[in-house]
Amino acid sequence: MALLKEAGIPIGRMLFIPKQEGMSKDDLIIESNGQYKLTEMADRFVIKNDECCRSILVKVKTKE
Repeated sequence: MALLKEAGIPIGRMLFIPKQEGMSKDDLIIESNGQYKLTEMADRFVIKNDECCRSILVKVKTKE
């Protein structure tokens, strides 16, 4: 497992992860201390803080 990013996401904000070649959202392992939404776009993944009242901490890793 390779750590791609570790960050705090404030209320209503997003975290962008650049997409590497051949990667899909099924290849990601996301550890979080709150609710989030994961969206896959052509060139990046978007993780949005889905909590109503607090920031969340997120660790994004790859499955390998």
